[in-house]
Amino acid sequence: MRDSAFLLRDGEEYVSTNWLEHFHPADREVQLAGVRQTLLGKGFRVARTGRFIALNVGAAIDRCRQGLNVEIRFVNLGDWHDPSHTGIYGLAGAVEDVAQALAQAVRPGEVYPAGGQS
Repeated sequence: MRDSAFLLRDGEEYVSTNWLEHFHPADREVQLAGVRQTLLGKGFRVARTGRFIALNVGAAIDRCRQGLNVEIRFVNLGDWHDPSHTGIYGLAGAVEDVAQALAQAVRPGEVYPAGGQS
């Protein structure tokens, strides 16, 4: 997993993500389809070669806390356009280290094609 997926973009204070369980409590296909449709509805391009990453929030927080002594937090930022929108805050000061820790927290098998069925 490339840690660049978790790097802050210029001018941003959080890494933009989506809360999968908003779309369904357990069905990963429904969750991914929901994120895909939301992004398309907001005018974003979803590349066939792109990837979605499912990240366990508790595991990510623990990895950053224990490995880096950094407190990250996941904050729901949803609105009517994108009720699943979430931000990962707390990266400032250790952006590259946190990005690497988050990439390492991704479980095998939790990377999915963004542009279609997984």
